[in-house]
Amino acid sequence: MDLIKDFLKRYQRETGDYERLAQLCAQHCESGLERMGIRSMVTYRAKRPDRLWQKIRKRAPGKQYTSMADIYADIIDLAGVRIALYFPGDREEVDAFIRSHFVVEETRDFPKESNRSPYPKRFSGYSARHYRIRLMEENLPAKHKEYAFRSVEVQVASVLMHAWAEVEHDLVYKPKTGELSSDEYAILDELNGLIHTGEIALERLQKAVHRRVIGDLKEFSNHYELSAFLYDHVRGRGFEGSDPYMGRADVLLEFLERIGRSAPWHVDTYLQVLDFSDTSRSVVEQIVDRILAEDDTLYEAYNKARLSVNKKDPYGSHDESISYFSEERALGFFMHRWIAVEAVARKAVGDAMRNDKSVVVPPQAMGEQFFDSETMVKLRDIRRLRNQIIHGIQFPSEKELMEAGSFLQSLLDTVADQQPELRNTIESALQHRDGS
Repeated sequence: MDLIKDFLKRYQRETGDYERLAQLCAQHCESGLERMGIRSMVTYRAKRPDRLWQKIRKRAPGKQYTSMADIYADIIDLAGVRIALYFPGDREEVDAFIRSHFVVEETRDFPKESNRSPYPKRFSGYSARHYRIRLMEENLPAKHKEYAFRSVEVQVASVLMHAWAEVEHDLVYKPKTGELSSDEYAILDELNGLIHTGEIALERLQKAVHRRVIGDLKEFSNHYELSAFLYDHVRGRGFEGSDPYMGRADVLLEFLERIGRSAPWHVDTYLQVLDFSDTSRSVVEQIVDRILAEDDTLYEAYNKARLSVNKKDPYGSHDESISYFSEERALGFFMHRWIAVEAVARKAVGDAMRNDKSVVVPPQAMGEQFFDSETMVKLRDIRRLRNQIIHGIQFPSEKELMEAGSFLQSLLDTVADQQPELRNTIESALQHRDGS
Protein backbone atom coordinates (compact mmCIF):
# COMPACT_ATOMS: atom_id res chain seq x y z
CA MET A 1 0.00 0.00 0.00
CA ASP A 2 2.92 2.36 0.67
CA LEU A 3 4.04 1.75 -2.91
CA ILE A 4 0.66 2.82 -4.24
CA LYS A 5 0.60 5.91 -2.02
CA ASP A 6 4.08 6.86 -3.20
CA PHE A 7 3.01 6.36 -6.81
CA LEU A 8 -0.06 8.57 -6.36
CA LYS A 9 2.02 11.32 -4.73
CA ARG A 10 4.43 11.20 -7.64
CA TYR A 11 1.60 11.24 -10.17
CA GLN A 12 0.01 14.27 -8.51
CA ARG A 13 3.29 16.11 -9.10
CA GLU A 14 3.33 14.93 -12.71
CA THR A 15 -0.34 15.50 -13.58
CA GLY A 16 0.48 18.75 -15.39
CA ASP A 17 3.05 16.95 -17.56
CA TYR A 18 0.53 14.28 -18.54
CA GLU A 19 -2.06 16.96 -19.29
CA ARG A 20 0.44 18.69 -21.60
CA LEU A 21 1.38 15.37 -23.21
CA ALA A 22 -2.26 14.57 -23.94
CA GLN A 23 -2.79 18.09 -25.30
CA LEU A 24 0.19 17.79 -27.68
CA CYS A 25 -1.07 14.46 -28.95
CA ALA A 26 -4.62 15.77 -29.39
CA GLN A 27 -3.40 18.83 -31.28
CA HIS A 28 -1.37 16.62 -33.59
CA CYS A 29 -4.40 14.39 -34.22
CA GLU A 30 -6.88 17.24 -34.67
CA SER A 31 -4.64 19.12 -37.08
CA GLY A 32 -3.61 16.02 -39.04
CA LEU A 33 -7.14 14.66 -39.47
CA GLU A 34 -8.48 18.09 -40.44
CA ARG A 35 -5.77 18.40 -43.10
CA MET A 36 -6.62 14.93 -44.43
CA GLY A 37 -10.32 15.74 -44.66
CA ILE A 38 -11.49 13.42 -41.86
CA ARG A 39 -14.44 14.79 -39.90
CA SER A 40 -13.96 14.14 -36.19
CA MET A 41 -14.02 15.54 -32.67
CA VAL A 42 -10.78 15.21 -30.68
CA THR A 43 -10.66 15.54 -26.90
CA TYR A 44 -7.97 14.86 -24.32
CA ARG A 45 -7.38 14.57 -20.59
CA ALA A 46 -4.91 13.46 -17.94
CA LYS A 47 -6.17 10.83 -15.49
CA ARG A 48 -7.77 12.40 -12.44
CA PRO A 49 -5.85 11.40 -9.27
CA ASP A 50 -9.03 10.29 -7.46
CA ARG A 51 -10.08 8.04 -10.36
CA LEU A 52 -6.54 6.74 -10.67
CA TRP A 53 -6.62 5.77 -6.99
CA GLN A 54 -9.86 3.84 -7.50
CA LYS A 55 -8.48 2.05 -10.54
CA ILE A 56 -5.19 1.03 -8.89
CA ARG A 57 -6.90 -0.13 -5.71
CA LYS A 58 -9.21 -2.33 -7.79
CA ARG A 59 -6.37 -3.81 -9.89
CA ALA A 60 -3.68 -4.15 -7.21
CA PRO A 61 -4.73 -7.54 -5.70
CA GLY A 62 -4.47 -9.31 -9.05
CA LYS A 63 -1.41 -7.45 -10.31
CA GLN A 64 0.88 -7.78 -7.30
CA TYR A 65 2.81 -4.57 -8.00
CA THR A 66 6.42 -4.66 -6.76
CA SER A 67 7.64 -1.31 -8.11
CA MET A 68 6.44 1.99 -9.53
CA ALA A 69 7.57 0.76 -12.94
CA ASP A 70 5.02 -2.06 -12.65
CA ILE A 71 2.23 0.44 -12.07
CA TYR A 72 3.33 2.73 -14.92
CA ALA A 73 3.44 -0.28 -17.26
CA ASP A 74 -0.03 -1.43 -16.19
CA ILE A 75 -1.90 1.90 -16.23
CA ILE A 76 -1.67 2.95 -19.87
CA ASP A 77 -4.20 5.80 -19.85
CA LEU A 78 -2.52 8.38 -17.62
CA ALA A 79 -2.65 10.59 -20.72
CA GLY A 80 -5.65 9.94 -22.95
CA VAL A 81 -6.97 11.18 -26.31
CA ARG A 82 -10.32 10.38 -27.88
CA ILE A 83 -10.99 10.62 -31.60
CA ALA A 84 -14.76 10.60 -32.19
CA LEU A 85 -15.45 10.02 -35.89
CA TYR A 86 -18.49 11.45 -37.63
CA PHE A 87 -18.32 8.52 -40.07
CA PRO A 88 -17.32 5.05 -38.79
CA GLY A 89 -16.09 4.21 -42.29
CA ASP A 90 -13.07 6.47 -41.72
CA ARG A 91 -11.50 4.11 -39.17
CA GLU A 92 -8.96 2.66 -41.62
CA GLU A 93 -7.82 6.10 -42.76
CA VAL A 94 -7.35 7.13 -39.13
CA ASP A 95 -5.39 3.93 -38.53
CA ALA A 96 -3.06 4.81 -41.42
CA PHE A 97 -2.63 8.33 -40.01
CA ILE A 98 -1.78 7.10 -36.50
CA ARG A 99 0.73 4.56 -37.77
CA SER A 100 2.38 7.23 -39.95
CA HIS A 101 2.64 9.93 -37.28
CA PHE A 102 3.20 8.11 -33.98
CA VAL A 103 5.17 5.21 -32.56
CA VAL A 104 2.51 2.54 -32.03
CA GLU A 105 3.36 0.28 -29.11
CA GLU A 106 0.12 -1.69 -28.86
CA THR A 107 -3.40 -1.87 -30.30
CA ARG A 108 -6.54 -3.33 -28.75
CA ASP A 109 -9.76 -3.96 -30.65
CA PHE A 110 -13.18 -3.99 -29.03
CA PRO A 111 -15.43 -5.82 -28.47
CA LYS A 112 -13.34 -8.60 -26.95
CA GLU A 113 -14.71 -12.12 -26.99
CA SER A 114 -13.68 -12.51 -23.36
CA ASN A 115 -15.92 -9.65 -22.24
CA ARG A 116 -18.43 -10.94 -19.74
CA SER A 117 -21.59 -9.37 -18.41
CA PRO A 118 -24.12 -10.46 -15.78
CA TYR A 119 -26.74 -9.76 -18.45
CA PRO A 120 -26.86 -11.90 -21.66
CA LYS A 121 -26.31 -9.23 -24.32
CA ARG A 122 -27.93 -9.34 -27.74
CA PHE A 123 -25.58 -6.75 -29.19
CA SER A 124 -21.78 -6.64 -29.29
CA GLY A 125 -21.31 -3.66 -26.98
CA TYR A 126 -18.45 -1.18 -27.22
CA SER A 127 -16.86 -1.09 -30.69
CA ALA A 128 -13.55 0.77 -30.98
CA ARG A 129 -9.81 0.50 -31.41
CA HIS A 130 -7.43 1.68 -28.69
CA TYR A 131 -3.81 2.54 -29.37
CA ARG A 132 -0.91 2.86 -26.98
CA ILE A 133 1.37 5.33 -28.75
CA ARG A 134 4.32 7.65 -28.23
CA LEU A 135 5.01 10.95 -29.95
CA MET A 136 7.88 10.85 -32.45
CA GLU A 137 10.87 12.64 -30.98
CA GLU A 138 11.90 14.12 -34.33
CA ASN A 139 8.51 15.84 -34.67
CA LEU A 140 8.77 17.61 -31.30
CA PRO A 141 10.48 20.95 -30.62
CA ALA A 142 13.47 20.86 -28.27
CA LYS A 143 11.44 22.02 -25.24
CA HIS A 144 9.05 19.07 -25.63
CA LYS A 145 11.49 16.23 -26.46
CA GLU A 146 10.97 14.68 -23.02
CA TYR A 147 7.35 13.86 -23.91
CA ALA A 148 8.50 11.37 -26.55
CA PHE A 149 9.28 8.86 -23.78
CA ARG A 150 5.79 8.73 -22.26
CA SER A 151 2.84 6.76 -23.58
CA VAL A 152 -0.62 8.03 -24.54
CA GLU A 153 -3.78 6.00 -24.98
CA VAL A 154 -5.70 7.02 -28.12
CA GLN A 155 -9.28 5.74 -28.42
CA VAL A 156 -10.90 5.75 -31.87
CA ALA A 157 -14.63 5.17 -32.26
CA SER A 158 -17.68 6.84 -33.76
CA VAL A 159 -19.27 9.87 -32.10
CA LEU A 160 -22.30 7.72 -31.30
CA MET A 161 -20.24 4.90 -29.77
CA HIS A 162 -18.22 7.25 -27.58
CA ALA A 163 -21.45 8.77 -26.21
CA TRP A 164 -22.92 5.34 -25.39
CA ALA A 165 -19.65 4.19 -23.84
CA GLU A 166 -19.61 7.18 -21.47
CA VAL A 167 -23.07 6.33 -20.19
CA GLU A 168 -22.38 2.60 -19.93
CA HIS A 169 -19.00 3.07 -18.24
CA ASP A 170 -20.28 5.42 -15.55
CA LEU A 171 -23.28 3.23 -14.76
CA VAL A 172 -21.65 -0.21 -14.92
CA TYR A 173 -18.07 0.38 -13.81
CA LYS A 174 -18.56 3.36 -11.51
CA PRO A 175 -21.96 2.68 -9.92
CA LYS A 176 -22.95 5.24 -7.30
CA THR A 177 -26.29 3.65 -6.46
CA GLY A 178 -25.40 -0.03 -6.34
CA GLU A 179 -25.39 -2.88 -8.86
CA LEU A 180 -27.58 -2.38 -11.95
CA SER A 181 -30.78 -4.38 -12.33
CA SER A 182 -31.51 -6.72 -15.23
CA ASP A 183 -33.88 -4.11 -16.65
CA GLU A 184 -31.12 -1.48 -16.62
CA TYR A 185 -28.70 -3.84 -18.36
CA ALA A 186 -31.39 -4.62 -20.93
CA ILE A 187 -31.95 -0.92 -21.64
CA LEU A 188 -28.21 -0.34 -22.08
CA ASP A 189 -28.12 -3.30 -24.47
CA GLU A 190 -31.09 -1.90 -26.38
CA LEU A 191 -29.39 1.48 -26.66
CA ASN A 192 -26.25 -0.24 -27.91
CA GLY A 193 -28.31 -1.84 -30.66
CA LEU A 194 -29.59 1.59 -31.66
CA ILE A 195 -26.01 2.89 -31.71
CA HIS A 196 -24.92 0.12 -34.09
CA THR A 197 -27.93 0.88 -36.27
CA GLY A 198 -26.96 4.55 -36.21
CA GLU A 199 -23.43 3.66 -37.33
CA ILE A 200 -24.81 1.72 -40.27
CA ALA A 201 -26.89 4.77 -41.21
CA LEU A 202 -23.80 7.00 -40.97
CA GLU A 203 -21.85 4.65 -43.25
CA ARG A 204 -24.69 4.75 -45.78
CA LEU A 205 -24.79 8.55 -45.52
CA GLN A 206 -21.05 8.72 -46.18
CA LYS A 207 -21.39 6.52 -49.26
CA ALA A 208 -24.31 8.64 -50.51
CA VAL A 209 -22.17 11.77 -50.19
CA HIS A 210 -19.34 10.05 -52.10
CA ARG A 211 -21.69 9.00 -54.91
CA ARG A 212 -23.03 12.55 -55.19
CA VAL A 213 -19.54 14.04 -55.40
CA ILE A 214 -18.42 11.56 -58.05
CA GLY A 215 -21.67 11.73 -60.02
CA ASP A 216 -21.95 15.52 -60.21
CA LEU A 217 -18.57 15.89 -61.97
CA LYS A 218 -18.38 19.45 -60.71
CA GLU A 219 -15.53 21.05 -58.84
CA PHE A 220 -14.91 19.92 -55.27
CA SER A 221 -16.53 22.42 -52.90
CA ASN A 222 -14.25 21.55 -49.95
CA HIS A 223 -11.34 19.29 -49.10
CA TYR A 224 -13.64 16.84 -47.33
CA GLU A 225 -15.23 16.03 -50.69
CA LEU A 226 -11.80 15.71 -52.31
CA SER A 227 -10.69 13.44 -49.48
CA ALA A 228 -13.78 11.25 -49.91
CA PHE A 229 -13.06 10.96 -53.63
CA LEU A 230 -9.45 9.93 -52.99
CA TYR A 231 -10.44 7.36 -50.37
CA ASP A 232 -13.01 5.80 -52.68
CA HIS A 233 -10.36 5.32 -55.34
CA VAL A 234 -7.87 3.85 -52.87
CA ARG A 235 -10.41 1.42 -51.43
CA GLY A 236 -11.19 0.26 -54.94
CA ARG A 237 -7.62 -0.96 -55.32
CA GLY A 238 -8.24 -3.78 -52.81
CA PHE A 239 -5.42 -3.22 -50.33
CA GLU A 240 -4.68 -5.68 -47.58
CA GLY A 241 -4.22 -4.18 -44.12
CA SER A 242 -4.14 -0.42 -43.64
CA ASP A 243 -4.85 1.89 -46.56
CA PRO A 244 -2.00 4.08 -47.87
CA TYR A 245 -1.62 7.35 -46.01
CA MET A 246 -3.59 10.04 -47.84
CA GLY A 247 -1.76 13.26 -46.91
CA ARG A 248 -2.84 16.88 -46.97
CA ALA A 249 -6.07 17.09 -48.91
CA ASP A 250 -6.52 20.71 -47.79
CA VAL A 251 -3.36 21.93 -49.54
CA LEU A 252 -4.00 19.76 -52.59
CA LEU A 253 -7.46 21.26 -53.13
CA GLU A 254 -6.14 24.82 -52.80
CA PHE A 255 -3.42 23.96 -55.34
CA LEU A 256 -5.88 22.37 -57.78
CA GLU A 257 -8.18 25.39 -57.56
CA ARG A 258 -5.29 27.74 -58.33
CA ILE A 259 -4.32 25.82 -61.47
CA GLY A 260 -7.88 25.15 -62.62
CA ARG A 261 -7.93 21.38 -62.08
CA SER A 262 -10.32 20.92 -59.15
CA ALA A 263 -12.94 18.73 -60.82
CA PRO A 264 -13.10 14.98 -60.06
CA TRP A 265 -12.15 14.00 -63.61
CA HIS A 266 -8.95 16.07 -63.36
CA VAL A 267 -7.89 14.25 -60.20
CA ASP A 268 -8.89 10.87 -61.59
CA THR A 269 -6.39 11.38 -64.43
CA TYR A 270 -3.55 11.37 -61.89
CA LEU A 271 -4.97 8.61 -59.71
CA GLN A 272 -5.02 6.19 -62.62
CA VAL A 273 -1.21 6.26 -62.95
CA LEU A 274 -0.07 6.50 -59.31
CA ASP A 275 2.10 3.85 -57.69
CA PHE A 276 0.14 2.83 -54.60
CA SER A 277 2.86 0.40 -53.57
CA ASP A 278 5.11 3.40 -52.83
CA THR A 279 4.74 3.69 -49.05
CA SER A 280 7.40 6.40 -48.77
CA ARG A 281 5.04 9.08 -50.11
CA SER A 282 1.41 9.83 -49.38
CA VAL A 283 -1.21 9.76 -52.13
CA VAL A 284 -1.37 13.57 -52.11
CA GLU A 285 2.40 13.87 -52.39
CA GLN A 286 2.44 11.61 -55.43
CA ILE A 287 -0.31 13.64 -57.13
CA VAL A 288 1.48 16.92 -56.44
CA ASP A 289 4.82 15.56 -57.64
CA ARG A 290 3.29 14.30 -60.87
CA ILE A 291 1.72 17.70 -61.57
CA LEU A 292 4.97 19.54 -60.84
CA ALA A 293 6.91 17.09 -63.01
CA GLU A 294 4.74 18.17 -65.96
CA ASP A 295 5.30 21.90 -65.48
CA ASP A 296 7.95 23.47 -63.22
CA THR A 297 6.20 26.87 -63.36
CA LEU A 298 3.50 25.37 -61.10
CA TYR A 299 5.90 25.29 -58.15
CA GLU A 300 4.95 28.89 -57.51
CA ALA A 301 1.22 28.05 -57.43
CA TYR A 302 1.82 25.16 -55.05
CA ASN A 303 3.93 27.35 -52.78
CA LYS A 304 1.15 29.96 -52.61
CA ALA A 305 -1.47 27.27 -51.95
CA ARG A 306 0.59 25.82 -49.12
CA LEU A 307 1.15 29.24 -47.51
CA SER A 308 -2.51 30.24 -47.88
CA VAL A 309 -3.77 27.10 -46.12
CA ASN A 310 -1.11 27.08 -43.41
CA LYS A 311 -1.82 30.68 -42.41
CA LYS A 312 -5.27 29.49 -41.30
CA ASP A 313 -3.95 26.49 -39.37
CA PRO A 314 -3.58 27.24 -35.63
CA TYR A 315 -1.38 24.17 -35.18
CA GLY A 316 0.98 24.75 -38.10
CA SER A 317 4.73 24.82 -37.56
CA HIS A 318 6.92 27.86 -38.17
CA ASP A 319 8.47 26.29 -41.26
CA GLU A 320 5.05 25.78 -42.81
CA SER A 321 4.53 29.55 -42.91
CA ILE A 322 7.78 30.27 -44.81
CA SER A 323 7.88 30.48 -48.60
CA TYR A 324 10.25 27.95 -50.08
CA PHE A 325 11.43 30.69 -52.44
CA SER A 326 12.54 32.71 -49.41
CA GLU A 327 16.22 33.40 -48.88
CA GLU A 328 15.77 32.40 -45.25
CA ARG A 329 17.94 29.38 -44.42
CA ALA A 330 19.03 29.14 -48.10
CA LEU A 331 15.62 27.89 -49.19
CA GLY A 332 15.41 30.05 -52.31
CA PHE A 333 19.04 29.38 -53.22
CA PHE A 334 18.37 25.65 -53.25
CA MET A 335 14.89 25.61 -54.79
CA HIS A 336 15.79 27.94 -57.71
CA ARG A 337 18.55 25.58 -58.75
CA TRP A 338 16.59 22.40 -58.18
CA ILE A 339 13.79 23.64 -60.45
CA ALA A 340 16.32 24.69 -63.08
CA VAL A 341 17.81 21.17 -63.06
CA GLU A 342 14.31 19.73 -63.47
CA ALA A 343 13.73 22.08 -66.41
CA VAL A 344 16.96 20.93 -68.07
CA ALA A 345 16.08 17.26 -67.60
CA ARG A 346 12.57 17.82 -68.92
CA LYS A 347 13.90 19.66 -71.98
CA ALA A 348 16.42 16.92 -72.72
CA VAL A 349 13.90 14.12 -72.30
CA GLY A 350 11.33 16.03 -74.33
CA ASP A 351 13.80 16.41 -77.21
CA ALA A 352 14.62 12.69 -77.03
CA MET A 353 10.94 11.78 -77.16
CA ARG A 354 10.32 14.08 -80.12
CA ASN A 355 13.27 12.59 -82.01
CA ASP A 356 12.49 8.98 -81.11
CA LYS A 357 8.81 8.16 -80.51
CA SER A 358 9.78 4.87 -78.82
CA VAL A 359 11.33 6.74 -75.89
CA VAL A 360 8.96 6.72 -72.91
CA VAL A 361 10.25 8.20 -69.66
CA PRO A 362 7.97 8.44 -66.59
CA PRO A 363 8.23 11.71 -64.63
CA GLN A 364 9.83 10.03 -61.60
CA ALA A 365 12.68 8.78 -63.81
CA MET A 366 13.12 12.12 -65.59
CA GLY A 367 16.80 12.86 -66.13
CA GLU A 368 18.07 9.27 -66.16
CA GLN A 369 18.76 9.49 -69.89
CA PHE A 370 20.53 12.83 -69.50
CA PHE A 371 22.74 12.72 -66.39
CA ASP A 372 25.37 10.05 -65.71
CA SER A 373 24.76 7.37 -63.06
CA GLU A 374 26.94 9.02 -60.41
CA THR A 375 25.13 12.34 -60.83
CA MET A 376 21.76 10.59 -60.70
CA VAL A 377 22.66 8.97 -57.37
CA LYS A 378 23.57 12.40 -56.00
CA LEU A 379 20.37 13.92 -57.39
CA ARG A 380 18.26 11.24 -55.74
CA ASP A 381 19.85 12.13 -52.41
CA ILE A 382 19.21 15.81 -53.04
CA ARG A 383 15.62 15.08 -54.00
CA ARG A 384 15.09 13.99 -50.41
CA LEU A 385 15.81 17.60 -49.39
CA ARG A 386 13.42 18.86 -52.06
CA ASN A 387 10.69 16.51 -50.77
CA GLN A 388 11.27 17.66 -47.20
CA ILE A 389 10.74 21.26 -48.30
CA ILE A 390 7.73 20.61 -50.51
CA HIS A 391 5.92 18.06 -48.34
CA GLY A 392 7.47 18.20 -44.87
CA ILE A 393 6.68 20.22 -41.79
CA GLN A 394 10.32 21.05 -41.04
CA PHE A 395 12.98 22.21 -43.49
CA PRO A 396 16.51 20.78 -43.84
CA SER A 397 19.39 22.67 -42.26
CA GLU A 398 20.88 25.71 -43.99
CA LYS A 399 24.20 23.86 -44.33
CA GLU A 400 22.55 20.95 -46.18
CA LEU A 401 20.71 23.29 -48.54
CA MET A 402 23.79 25.41 -49.29
CA GLU A 403 25.89 22.34 -50.08
CA ALA A 404 23.18 20.80 -52.25
CA GLY A 405 22.44 24.11 -53.99
CA SER A 406 26.13 24.61 -54.78
CA PHE A 407 26.30 21.12 -56.30
CA LEU A 408 23.25 21.86 -58.44
CA GLN A 409 24.77 25.16 -59.58
CA SER A 410 28.00 23.45 -60.63
CA LEU A 411 25.94 20.87 -62.50
CA LEU A 412 24.02 23.60 -64.31
CA ASP A 413 27.27 25.37 -65.22
CA THR A 414 28.66 22.16 -66.69
CA VAL A 415 25.50 21.52 -68.70
CA ALA A 416 25.50 25.08 -70.05
CA ASP A 417 29.16 24.77 -71.14
CA GLN A 418 28.75 21.35 -72.74
CA GLN A 419 25.36 21.95 -74.34
CA PRO A 420 24.92 25.66 -75.15
CA GLU A 421 21.48 24.97 -76.63
CA LEU A 422 20.27 24.40 -73.04
CA ARG A 423 21.69 27.67 -71.71
CA ASN A 424 18.48 29.59 -72.42
CA THR A 425 16.45 26.92 -70.60
CA ILE A 426 18.67 27.27 -67.53
CA GLU A 427 18.72 31.06 -67.54
CA SER A 428 14.96 31.24 -68.09
CA ALA A 429 14.27 28.89 -65.17
CA LEU A 430 16.58 30.75 -62.79
CA GLN A 431 15.40 34.17 -63.84
CA HIS A 432 11.73 33.26 -63.49
CA ARG A 433 12.23 31.85 -60.02
CA ASP A 434 14.42 34.69 -58.81
CA GLY A 435 11.71 37.12 -59.79
CA SER A 436 8.84 35.23 -58.17
